[in-house]
Amino acid sequence: RSPKWCTAWIAPGLAGSTFEMSSAFVVAASSSLAGCLSGSAHRAGWRRGVAAVQSSRLARRSSDLDVKGALGRLLCSMGAVAVALALPKVNGRRRPLTGRRHRPVRGIVQRLRSGSLAARPAAAWKQRGLFGAGEVLGTGELDVGAGFRIYYEEHGSATGVPAVFLHGGPGAGCSRRMAQLFDPNVYRVALMDQRGCGKSRRTGNSGDQLDDNTTWSLVEDLEKLREHLGHEKWVVSGGSWGSCLAFAYAAKYPERVLGIALRAACFFRDEELEFFLGPGPGARTSKPEDWTRLTSWIKQEELSSARSIAKAFRTAFLGGSAELSPEDAVTKWINWENSLTGAPPTNVGSEQGATISTFGPVVPALPPAWPKFEKPPLAKGKNWPVLERSMQALLTMHYVAEGGFLPDGTSLIEDARKFNFPTFLVHGRNDSVCSVKNAEEVAKALPQGELMLTDGGHSQWDSANISAFVEATDRLAWQVMAT
Repeated sequence: RSPKWCTAWIAPGLAGSTFEMSSAFVVAASSSLAGCLSGSAHRAGWRRGVAAVQSSRLARRSSDLDVKGALGRLLCSMGAVAVALALPKVNGRRRPLTGRRHRPVRGIVQRLRSGSLAARPAAAWKQRGLFGAGEVLGTGELDVGAGFRIYYEEHGSATGVPAVFLHGGPGAGCSRRMAQLFDPNVYRVALMDQRGCGKSRRTGNSGDQLDDNTTWSLVEDLEKLREHLGHEKWVVSGGSWGSCLAFAYAAKYPERVLGIALRAACFFRDEELEFFLGPGPGARTSKPEDWTRLTSWIKQEELSSARSIAKAFRTAFLGGSAELSPEDAVTKWINWENSLTGAPPTNVGSEQGATISTFGPVVPALPPAWPKFEKPPLAKGKNWPVLERSMQALLTMHYVAEGGFLPDGTSLIEDARKFNFPTFLVHGRNDSVCSVKNAEEVAKALPQGELMLTDGGHSQWDSANISAFVEATDRLAWQVMAT
Protein backbone atom coordinates (compact mmCIF):
# COMPACT_ATOMS: atom_id res chain seq x y z
CA ARG A 1 0.00 0.00 0.00
CA SER A 2 2.91 2.30 0.69
CA PRO A 3 5.68 1.45 -1.78
CA LYS A 4 8.50 3.13 0.10
CA TRP A 5 7.70 1.20 3.30
CA CYS A 6 7.34 -2.06 1.37
CA THR A 7 10.76 -1.52 -0.21
CA ALA A 8 12.28 -0.92 3.22
CA TRP A 9 10.99 -4.30 4.39
CA ILE A 10 11.40 -6.51 1.34
CA ALA A 11 14.78 -5.35 -0.01
CA PRO A 12 16.85 -6.48 3.02
CA GLY A 13 15.35 -9.96 2.66
CA LEU A 14 16.68 -10.41 -0.88
CA ALA A 15 19.99 -11.51 0.63
CA GLY A 16 18.27 -14.56 2.17
CA SER A 17 18.20 -18.05 0.77
CA THR A 18 16.27 -18.82 -2.42
CA PHE A 19 13.88 -21.12 -0.60
CA GLU A 20 13.32 -18.60 2.17
CA MET A 21 12.40 -15.72 -0.13
CA SER A 22 10.50 -17.76 -2.72
CA SER A 23 8.31 -19.33 -0.06
CA ALA A 24 7.67 -15.94 1.54
CA PHE A 25 6.63 -14.32 -1.74
CA VAL A 26 4.45 -17.29 -2.73
CA VAL A 27 2.75 -17.04 0.64
CA ALA A 28 2.30 -13.31 0.11
CA ALA A 29 0.86 -13.73 -3.38
CA SER A 30 -1.36 -16.71 -2.58
CA SER A 31 -2.61 -15.10 0.63
CA SER A 32 -3.61 -11.97 -1.24
CA LEU A 33 -5.24 -14.01 -4.02
CA ALA A 34 -7.12 -16.17 -1.55
CA GLY A 35 -8.36 -13.10 0.23
CA CYS A 36 -9.64 -11.54 -2.98
CA LEU A 37 -11.26 -14.68 -4.35
CA SER A 38 -13.05 -15.53 -1.14
CA GLY A 39 -14.61 -12.10 -0.94
CA SER A 40 -12.45 -10.63 1.81
CA ALA A 41 -10.76 -7.25 1.48
CA HIS A 42 -7.51 -7.13 -0.47
CA ARG A 43 -5.94 -5.31 2.43
CA ALA A 44 -6.40 -8.36 4.66
CA GLY A 45 -4.64 -10.51 2.09
CA TRP A 46 -1.80 -8.00 1.81
CA ARG A 47 -1.48 -7.97 5.59
CA ARG A 48 -0.86 -11.70 5.56
CA GLY A 49 1.63 -11.30 2.77
CA VAL A 50 3.60 -8.64 4.65
CA ALA A 51 3.61 -10.80 7.78
CA ALA A 52 4.91 -13.76 5.76
CA VAL A 53 7.73 -11.72 4.25
CA GLN A 54 8.67 -10.34 7.67
CA SER A 55 8.58 -13.88 9.10
CA SER A 56 11.18 -14.78 6.50
CA ARG A 57 13.37 -11.81 7.47
CA LEU A 58 13.16 -12.64 11.17
CA ALA A 59 14.04 -16.27 10.50
CA ARG A 60 17.04 -15.24 8.42
CA ARG A 61 18.20 -12.80 11.10
CA SER A 62 18.00 -15.48 13.79
CA SER A 63 19.78 -18.04 11.52
CA ASP A 64 17.12 -20.59 12.48
CA LEU A 65 14.59 -20.81 9.66
CA ASP A 66 11.43 -22.63 10.63
CA VAL A 67 11.26 -24.80 7.50
CA LYS A 68 8.19 -26.74 8.60
CA GLY A 69 6.36 -23.52 9.39
CA ALA A 70 7.26 -22.01 6.02
CA LEU A 71 6.09 -25.13 4.17
CA GLY A 72 2.91 -25.23 6.20
CA ARG A 73 2.09 -21.63 5.42
CA LEU A 74 2.84 -22.20 1.75
CA LEU A 75 0.66 -25.32 1.44
CA CYS A 76 -2.23 -23.85 3.43
CA SER A 77 -2.17 -20.69 1.36
CA MET A 78 -2.20 -22.68 -1.89
CA GLY A 79 -5.01 -24.82 -0.51
CA ALA A 80 -7.03 -21.73 0.35
CA VAL A 81 -6.61 -20.53 -3.25
CA ALA A 82 -7.87 -23.85 -4.54
CA VAL A 83 -10.84 -23.81 -2.16
CA ALA A 84 -11.73 -20.28 -3.18
CA LEU A 85 -11.55 -21.16 -6.90
CA ALA A 86 -13.72 -24.22 -6.37
CA LEU A 87 -16.53 -22.34 -4.68
CA PRO A 88 -19.61 -21.75 -6.87
CA LYS A 89 -20.56 -18.19 -7.62
CA VAL A 90 -23.76 -16.64 -6.31
CA ASN A 91 -24.73 -13.31 -7.87
CA GLY A 92 -21.23 -12.95 -9.23
CA ARG A 93 -19.51 -13.67 -5.88
CA ARG A 94 -18.04 -16.82 -4.39
CA ARG A 95 -20.44 -18.50 -1.99
CA PRO A 96 -19.17 -18.37 1.62
CA LEU A 97 -18.18 -21.53 3.46
CA THR A 98 -21.26 -21.97 5.61
CA GLY A 99 -22.19 -25.65 5.36
CA ARG A 100 -21.30 -28.34 7.90
CA ARG A 101 -19.14 -30.16 5.37
CA HIS A 102 -17.08 -26.98 4.96
CA ARG A 103 -16.12 -26.67 8.63
CA PRO A 104 -12.53 -27.98 8.34
CA VAL A 105 -11.81 -25.87 5.27
CA ARG A 106 -13.59 -22.88 6.76
CA GLY A 107 -11.31 -23.07 9.78
CA ILE A 108 -8.21 -22.98 7.59
CA VAL A 109 -9.50 -20.00 5.62
CA GLN A 110 -10.45 -18.14 8.80
CA ARG A 111 -7.00 -18.76 10.30
CA LEU A 112 -5.42 -17.60 7.07
CA ARG A 113 -7.49 -14.43 7.08
CA SER A 114 -6.57 -13.71 10.71
CA GLY A 115 -2.89 -14.12 9.92
CA SER A 116 -2.34 -17.01 12.35
CA LEU A 117 -0.97 -19.19 9.55
CA ALA A 118 1.58 -16.50 8.81
CA ALA A 119 2.84 -16.43 12.39
CA ARG A 120 6.48 -15.79 13.08
CA PRO A 121 8.80 -18.81 13.43
CA ALA A 122 9.64 -20.11 16.86
CA ALA A 123 13.12 -18.57 16.65
CA ALA A 124 11.58 -15.09 16.61
CA TRP A 125 10.31 -15.63 20.16
CA LYS A 126 13.75 -16.27 21.59
CA GLN A 127 15.52 -13.68 23.73
CA ARG A 128 16.01 -10.57 21.63
CA GLY A 129 18.74 -7.95 21.90
CA LEU A 130 19.23 -4.45 20.60
CA PHE A 131 19.55 -3.87 16.88
CA GLY A 132 22.87 -2.70 15.52
CA ALA A 133 23.46 1.03 15.49
CA GLY A 134 21.88 2.36 12.30
CA GLU A 135 22.73 5.41 10.28
CA VAL A 136 22.26 8.88 11.76
CA LEU A 137 20.10 10.46 9.08
CA GLY A 138 20.36 13.96 10.43
CA THR A 139 20.37 16.26 13.43
CA GLY A 140 18.88 19.66 14.06
CA GLU A 141 17.38 22.19 16.44
CA LEU A 142 13.77 23.32 16.29
CA ASP A 143 12.63 26.64 17.74
CA VAL A 144 9.46 25.87 19.71
CA GLY A 145 9.07 29.24 21.42
CA ALA A 146 9.58 30.55 24.96
CA GLY A 147 13.33 30.60 24.29
CA PHE A 148 13.61 26.83 23.86
CA ARG A 149 15.28 25.15 20.90
CA ILE A 150 14.64 21.41 20.82
CA TYR A 151 17.57 19.23 19.77
CA TYR A 152 16.63 16.14 17.74
CA GLU A 153 18.20 13.35 15.69
CA GLU A 154 16.82 10.88 13.15
CA HIS A 155 18.09 7.32 12.82
CA GLY A 156 17.43 4.31 10.61
CA SER A 157 16.03 4.23 7.08
CA ALA A 158 15.09 7.38 5.19
CA THR A 159 12.10 5.51 3.72
CA GLY A 160 11.16 3.72 6.93
CA VAL A 161 8.08 3.90 9.13
CA PRO A 162 8.22 7.28 10.93
CA ALA A 163 8.48 7.04 14.71
CA VAL A 164 9.52 9.04 17.74
CA PHE A 165 10.90 7.77 21.07
CA LEU A 166 10.21 9.83 24.21
CA HIS A 167 12.73 9.61 27.04
CA GLY A 168 11.76 9.35 30.67
CA GLY A 169 12.54 11.38 33.76
CA PRO A 170 11.16 13.92 33.23
CA GLY A 171 14.51 15.34 32.22
CA ALA A 172 16.52 12.15 31.62
CA GLY A 173 17.45 13.13 28.07
CA CYS A 174 18.11 10.84 25.12
CA SER A 175 20.87 8.44 24.21
CA ARG A 176 21.49 6.94 20.79
CA ARG A 177 21.02 3.52 22.33
CA MET A 178 17.29 4.24 22.23
CA ALA A 179 17.33 4.11 18.43
CA GLN A 180 18.61 0.53 18.69
CA LEU A 181 15.20 -0.55 20.00
CA PHE A 182 13.96 -0.18 16.40
CA ASP A 183 14.94 -2.11 13.27
CA PRO A 184 17.10 0.38 11.32
CA ASN A 185 15.97 -1.17 8.02
CA VAL A 186 12.31 -0.63 8.89
CA TYR A 187 11.98 2.53 10.97
CA ARG A 188 12.90 6.17 10.65
CA VAL A 189 13.00 7.05 14.33
CA ALA A 190 13.38 10.51 15.84
CA LEU A 191 14.98 11.12 19.24
CA MET A 192 14.62 14.45 21.00
CA ASP A 193 15.72 16.05 24.26
CA GLN A 194 12.64 17.51 25.92
CA ARG A 195 12.55 21.10 27.20
CA GLY A 196 15.11 21.98 29.83
CA CYS A 197 17.31 18.88 29.54
CA GLY A 198 20.13 17.54 27.39
CA LYS A 199 20.80 19.93 24.51
CA SER A 200 17.33 21.50 24.68
CA ARG A 201 18.07 24.06 27.41
CA ARG A 202 17.47 27.75 27.00
CA THR A 203 19.76 30.55 28.11
CA GLY A 204 19.86 30.94 31.88
CA ASN A 205 20.53 28.86 34.95
CA SER A 206 18.85 25.64 36.06
CA GLY A 207 15.84 27.35 37.60
CA ASP A 208 15.14 29.18 34.34
CA GLN A 209 14.37 25.85 32.66
CA LEU A 210 11.17 25.41 34.71
CA ASP A 211 9.12 28.29 33.32
CA ASP A 212 6.88 27.25 30.40
CA ASN A 213 7.88 23.64 31.03
CA THR A 214 4.69 21.59 31.35
CA THR A 215 3.26 18.39 29.94
CA TRP A 216 1.14 20.24 27.42
CA SER A 217 4.00 22.44 26.23
CA LEU A 218 5.93 19.22 25.54
CA VAL A 219 2.93 17.85 23.64
CA GLU A 220 2.96 20.92 21.40
CA ASP A 221 6.72 20.54 20.90
CA LEU A 222 6.09 17.00 19.65
CA GLU A 223 3.47 18.16 17.18
CA LYS A 224 5.78 20.89 15.88
CA LEU A 225 8.54 18.33 15.42
CA ARG A 226 6.21 16.02 13.48
CA GLU A 227 5.26 18.87 11.15
CA HIS A 228 8.89 19.93 10.81
CA LEU A 229 9.95 16.41 9.79
CA GLY A 230 7.11 16.17 7.28
CA HIS A 231 5.33 13.12 8.69
CA GLU A 232 1.57 12.82 8.24
CA LYS A 233 1.47 10.24 11.04
CA TRP A 234 4.05 8.46 13.15
CA VAL A 235 4.54 5.74 15.73
CA VAL A 236 4.82 7.20 19.24
CA SER A 237 6.90 5.29 21.76
CA GLY A 238 8.73 5.81 25.02
CA GLY A 239 9.18 4.65 28.58
CA SER A 240 8.23 5.66 32.11
CA TRP A 241 7.55 9.41 32.00
CA GLY A 242 7.78 9.08 28.22
CA SER A 243 4.73 6.79 28.30
CA CYS A 244 2.71 9.46 30.12
CA LEU A 245 3.76 12.05 27.55
CA ALA A 246 2.91 9.63 24.72
CA PHE A 247 -0.61 9.08 26.07
CA ALA A 248 -1.09 12.84 26.46
CA TYR A 249 0.02 13.43 22.86
CA ALA A 250 -2.17 10.62 21.52
CA ALA A 251 -5.15 11.95 23.48
CA LYS A 252 -4.81 15.39 21.87
CA TYR A 253 -3.66 14.32 18.40
CA PRO A 254 -5.05 10.78 17.84
CA GLU A 255 -5.30 11.40 14.11
CA ARG A 256 -1.51 11.74 13.95
CA VAL A 257 -0.69 8.40 15.59
CA LEU A 258 -0.01 5.18 13.66
CA GLY A 259 0.49 3.11 16.80
CA ILE A 260 2.10 3.11 20.23
CA ALA A 261 4.84 1.02 21.89
CA LEU A 262 5.55 1.87 25.53
CA ARG A 263 7.40 0.60 28.60
CA ALA A 264 6.48 1.19 32.26
CA ALA A 265 3.12 2.90 31.87
CA CYS A 266 2.49 5.85 34.17
CA PHE A 267 -0.08 8.65 34.31
CA PHE A 268 1.16 10.80 37.22
CA ARG A 269 -2.01 10.13 39.21
CA ASP A 270 -1.80 10.85 42.93
CA GLU A 271 -1.79 7.15 43.85
CA GLU A 272 1.12 6.55 41.46
CA LEU A 273 3.15 9.40 42.91
CA GLU A 274 2.45 8.11 46.42
CA PHE A 275 3.63 4.65 45.35
CA PHE A 276 6.85 6.17 44.02
CA LEU A 277 7.70 8.68 46.77
CA GLY A 278 5.00 9.02 49.41
CA PRO A 279 5.04 8.01 53.08
CA GLY A 280 2.49 5.22 52.58
CA PRO A 281 2.74 1.71 51.08
CA GLY A 282 4.81 1.42 47.93
CA ALA A 283 8.46 2.15 47.26
CA ARG A 284 8.94 3.32 50.85
CA THR A 285 7.91 -0.04 52.26
CA SER A 286 10.15 -1.93 49.81
CA LYS A 287 13.14 0.40 50.43
CA PRO A 288 12.59 1.73 53.99
CA GLU A 289 16.24 2.59 54.74
CA ASP A 290 16.72 4.39 51.43
CA TRP A 291 13.49 6.37 51.94
CA THR A 292 14.64 7.41 55.42
CA ARG A 293 17.97 8.64 54.04
CA LEU A 294 16.05 10.56 51.37
CA THR A 295 13.66 12.37 53.69
CA SER A 296 15.52 12.63 57.01
CA TRP A 297 16.14 16.37 56.53
CA ILE A 298 12.50 17.28 55.73
CA LYS A 299 10.23 18.72 58.40
CA GLN A 300 7.48 16.40 59.61
CA GLU A 301 4.66 18.56 58.24
CA GLU A 302 6.21 18.35 54.76
CA LEU A 303 6.19 14.55 54.77
CA SER A 304 2.45 14.27 54.32
CA SER A 305 2.46 13.43 50.60
CA ALA A 306 4.69 12.74 47.62
CA ARG A 307 3.99 16.15 46.14
CA SER A 308 4.96 17.98 49.35
CA ILE A 309 8.21 15.99 49.51
CA ALA A 310 8.98 16.88 45.88
CA LYS A 311 8.29 20.57 46.58
CA ALA A 312 10.76 20.51 49.47
CA PHE A 313 13.40 19.01 47.21
CA ARG A 314 12.70 21.53 44.45
CA THR A 315 13.17 24.38 46.92
CA ALA A 316 16.44 22.89 48.17
CA PHE A 317 17.73 22.32 44.67
CA LEU A 318 17.17 25.98 43.79
CA GLY A 319 19.09 27.08 46.88
CA GLY A 320 16.11 28.03 49.04
CA SER A 321 16.62 25.57 51.91
CA ALA A 322 18.69 26.18 55.02
CA GLU A 323 18.75 22.45 55.80
CA LEU A 324 20.13 21.07 52.54
CA SER A 325 22.47 22.36 49.84
CA PRO A 326 21.57 22.00 46.13
CA GLU A 327 24.37 19.46 45.62
CA ASP A 328 23.22 17.33 48.56
CA ALA A 329 19.59 17.56 47.42
CA VAL A 330 20.47 16.20 43.99
CA THR A 331 22.70 13.50 45.46
CA LYS A 332 19.90 12.28 47.74
CA TRP A 333 17.35 12.30 44.93
CA ILE A 334 19.52 10.46 42.43
CA ASN A 335 20.47 7.84 45.02
CA TRP A 336 16.79 7.29 45.78
CA GLU A 337 16.04 6.66 42.11
CA ASN A 338 19.12 4.44 41.83
CA SER A 339 17.92 2.33 44.75
CA LEU A 340 14.66 1.70 42.89
CA THR A 341 16.29 0.80 39.58
CA GLY A 342 19.18 -1.22 41.00
CA ALA A 343 21.90 1.22 39.90
CA PRO A 344 24.93 1.85 42.15
CA PRO A 345 24.98 4.93 44.40
CA THR A 346 26.55 8.12 43.15
CA ASN A 347 27.72 11.49 44.43
CA VAL A 348 27.19 14.48 42.15
CA GLY A 349 29.94 16.29 43.96
CA SER A 350 32.58 13.85 42.72
CA GLU A 351 34.18 13.53 39.32
CA GLN A 352 33.09 9.90 39.13
CA GLY A 353 29.52 10.80 39.98
CA ALA A 354 29.24 13.03 36.94
CA THR A 355 29.81 10.17 34.53
CA ILE A 356 28.51 7.08 36.27
CA SER A 357 25.71 5.20 34.48
CA THR A 358 22.40 4.95 36.31
CA PHE A 359 20.60 2.99 33.63
CA GLY A 360 21.42 -0.60 34.64
CA PRO A 361 23.79 -3.07 32.99
CA VAL A 362 25.94 -2.08 30.04
CA VAL A 363 24.45 -3.17 26.72
CA PRO A 364 26.83 -4.32 23.97
CA ALA A 365 27.16 -2.57 20.60
CA LEU A 366 26.85 0.94 21.96
CA PRO A 367 26.56 3.66 19.30
CA PRO A 368 28.46 6.97 19.44
CA ALA A 369 27.54 9.07 22.45
CA TRP A 370 24.65 11.54 22.37
CA PRO A 371 25.99 15.11 22.10
CA LYS A 372 26.32 16.86 25.45
CA PHE A 373 24.99 20.24 26.46
CA GLU A 374 27.79 22.79 26.63
CA LYS A 375 27.28 25.03 29.62
CA PRO A 376 27.82 28.68 28.71
CA PRO A 377 30.27 30.65 30.87
CA LEU A 378 28.73 32.47 33.81
CA ALA A 379 29.70 35.76 35.38
CA LYS A 380 32.77 35.82 37.61
CA GLY A 381 32.06 34.29 40.97
CA LYS A 382 29.03 32.37 39.67
CA ASN A 383 29.00 28.58 39.27
CA TRP A 384 26.56 26.03 37.98
CA PRO A 385 25.00 24.64 41.18
CA VAL A 386 25.30 20.94 40.27
CA LEU A 387 26.82 18.68 37.64
CA GLU A 388 25.50 17.09 34.45
CA ARG A 389 22.67 14.95 35.84
CA SER A 390 21.17 17.77 37.88
CA MET A 391 18.51 18.74 35.37
CA GLN A 392 16.88 15.32 35.48
CA ALA A 393 16.58 15.56 39.26
CA LEU A 394 15.21 19.11 39.12
CA LEU A 395 12.71 18.42 36.34
CA THR A 396 11.51 15.22 38.01
CA MET A 397 10.98 17.12 41.28
CA HIS A 398 9.22 19.88 39.34
CA TYR A 399 6.77 17.57 37.57
CA VAL A 400 6.05 15.44 40.65
CA ALA A 401 5.44 18.58 42.73
CA GLU A 402 2.91 19.78 40.13
CA GLY A 403 1.23 16.42 39.63
CA GLY A 404 2.53 16.22 36.07
CA PHE A 405 0.40 19.27 35.22
CA LEU A 406 -2.48 16.85 34.79
CA PRO A 407 -5.63 17.72 36.74
CA ASP A 408 -6.50 14.03 36.79
CA GLY A 409 -4.29 11.42 35.19
CA THR A 410 -7.28 9.08 35.04
CA SER A 411 -8.57 11.15 32.12
CA LEU A 412 -5.67 9.84 30.00
CA ILE A 413 -6.90 6.29 30.55
CA GLU A 414 -10.43 7.33 29.59
CA ASP A 415 -9.07 8.96 26.42
CA ALA A 416 -7.24 5.71 25.62
CA ARG A 417 -10.59 3.94 25.24
CA LYS A 418 -11.04 5.90 22.00
CA PHE A 419 -7.70 4.93 20.43
CA ASN A 420 -8.18 3.18 17.07
CA PHE A 421 -4.58 2.11 16.57
CA PRO A 422 -2.49 -0.80 17.93
CA THR A 423 -0.81 -0.28 21.29
CA PHE A 424 1.85 -2.46 22.92
CA LEU A 425 2.64 -2.11 26.63
CA VAL A 426 5.84 -3.59 28.07
CA HIS A 427 6.04 -3.66 31.86
CA GLY A 428 8.38 -5.35 34.33
CA ARG A 429 6.73 -7.27 37.15
CA ASN A 430 9.52 -6.07 39.47
CA ASP A 431 9.14 -2.37 38.65
CA SER A 432 9.46 -0.37 41.89
CA VAL A 433 8.84 3.01 40.24
CA CYS A 434 5.72 2.44 38.14
CA SER A 435 3.30 -0.12 39.49
CA VAL A 436 2.36 -2.97 37.15
CA LYS A 437 -1.26 -2.13 37.99
CA ASN A 438 -0.94 0.93 35.76
CA ALA A 439 -0.27 -1.21 32.70
CA GLU A 440 -2.96 -3.74 33.59
CA GLU A 441 -5.54 -0.98 34.01
CA VAL A 442 -4.83 0.81 30.75
CA ALA A 443 -4.52 -2.48 28.82
CA LYS A 444 -8.13 -3.25 29.71
CA ALA A 445 -9.20 0.17 28.43
CA LEU A 446 -7.39 -0.01 25.09
CA PRO A 447 -9.46 -1.38 22.18
CA GLN A 448 -6.31 -2.69 20.46
CA GLY A 449 -3.97 -3.00 23.42
CA GLU A 450 -1.58 -5.83 24.23
CA LEU A 451 0.23 -6.13 27.57
CA MET A 452 3.67 -7.78 27.52
CA LEU A 453 4.77 -8.50 31.11
CA THR A 454 8.43 -9.30 31.77
CA ASP A 455 10.51 -10.39 34.75
CA GLY A 456 12.48 -7.13 34.54
CA GLY A 457 12.36 -4.04 36.70
CA HIS A 458 11.92 -0.41 35.74
CA SER A 459 14.98 0.11 33.56
CA GLN A 460 14.62 0.08 29.80
CA TRP A 461 17.97 -1.72 29.69
CA ASP A 462 16.97 -4.77 31.68
CA SER A 463 17.51 -7.63 29.24
CA ALA A 464 13.90 -8.83 29.59
CA ASN A 465 12.56 -5.35 28.86
CA ILE A 466 14.84 -4.94 25.85
CA SER A 467 13.66 -8.26 24.43
CA ALA A 468 9.97 -7.45 24.86
CA PHE A 469 10.29 -3.90 23.55
CA VAL A 470 12.16 -4.99 20.41
CA GLU A 471 9.48 -7.61 19.83
CA ALA A 472 6.81 -4.92 20.29
CA THR A 473 8.36 -2.50 17.79
CA ASP A 474 8.69 -5.31 15.23
CA ARG A 475 5.10 -6.43 15.63
CA LEU A 476 3.82 -2.87 15.59
CA ALA A 477 5.60 -2.23 12.29
CA TRP A 478 3.96 -5.27 10.72
CA GLN A 479 0.52 -4.02 11.72
CA VAL A 480 1.19 -0.44 10.67
CA MET A 481 2.49 -1.40 7.24
CA ALA A 482 -0.45 -3.68 6.57
CA THR A 483 -3.12 -1.02 7.12
